[in-house]
Amino acid sequence: MVRLIFSQGLTVTGKGNVMAADRKIIASSVWLVLIFFIFFQGCFSSSPEKEESLSSQSCCQETRKKVLLVNSYHRGNGWTDGIVDGALQVFGAVMDENGEIDESRSRVAVRAVYMDTKRNSSEEFIKESVRQARAVIGVWQPDIVIAADDNASRYLIEPYFKNSEIPVVFCGINMDASIYGFPCRNITGMVEMPLVNQLLKTLSLYARGERIGYLGMDSFSSRKDAERYEQKRGVKLHVVTYVKTFAQWQMGFRDLQEKVDMLIVGSISGMEDWNESEARQWARSFTVIPTGTNSSHLRNIALVSYAKVPNEQGEWAAKTALDIMKGKRPQDIPVAANRKFRVYLNMKLAKELGIKFPMDLLESATFAL
Repeated sequence: MVRLIFSQGLTVTGKGNVMAADRKIIASSVWLVLIFFIFFQGCFSSSPEKEESLSSQSCCQETRKKVLLVNSYHRGNGWTDGIVDGALQVFGAVMDENGEIDESRSRVAVRAVYMDTKRNSSEEFIKESVRQARAVIGVWQPDIVIAADDNASRYLIEPYFKNSEIPVVFCGINMDASIYGFPCRNITGMVEMPLVNQLLKTLSLYARGERIGYLGMDSFSSRKDAERYEQKRGVKLHVVTYVKTFAQWQMGFRDLQEKVDMLIVGSISGMEDWNESEARQWARSFTVIPTGTNSSHLRNIALVSYAKVPNEQGEWAAKTALDIMKGKRPQDIPVAANRKFRVYLNMKLAKELGIKFPMDLLESATFAL
């Protein structure tokens, strides 16, 4: 199901494989619900404790700028949630456990859209999610759009809003935004750069040779990561394995222990049958070479993690959006790259491998559980 979740709790759903007649019904329903929502949102307070006069609410809604967060993935995805949390913190808003945004103390009006393309990668589903996201933009008319991760830029921003009148700030694009024609006159942002060279330098201290393997999801992001490691970072990958299921991941992880000397474990985001506890046990049972990752969610699987911080992406995007709404032009803001990382060490795995980390690394790291 396509899920567009708004700060007021409204959820618009639609099937990605509906017939033409059903699409017309869904399209009409989406527009009616959105118009109803936008018309009435300024007329009712969100709770009895926060009752205000209609006139003061109307004034507030008219003067506050509007920001739309378009997320490539789903709420509950750790990386996505971190980006959203970072942005909302800058704006002075808070999202509760139900996905509702309390913007009573926010300097801007904020809405969040989740395209859910990590769990649903079919062409038909993506087309429907893009159509609905465009409908939200068309009806709500945000002053600026923040687009998180590659798919939002690939399927929505580049084809429909590049060089348009709506300013866009992207974040979370893997390493290279030029493939989408960014930056341009209305678009700037922050790319996501992994510390892959530093990671491999650490792993090489305990490796028996120089052969490097990569194990990742069979997804656009994982494939882009592997390609950019070689093209942008000069990393020679001897064996690359892409998987779709947990069982395939287990087999790939075990087989690569014999084919390479060190292994980069790519993100498993979007793997529906991922089993964290089984993966931990599998890693402890079959790891014989040093393994590393750039994902904090795999810190208990790999030996060493140089993890990117998603909140940094959201914070930078939000601050940049505020600058643009104050009058700064997107084309005058250089594309940035993330600078924050967290180092995690899997001490249980290190003990079983007989590895002793240097003191400077131990002092700067967090120990995985």
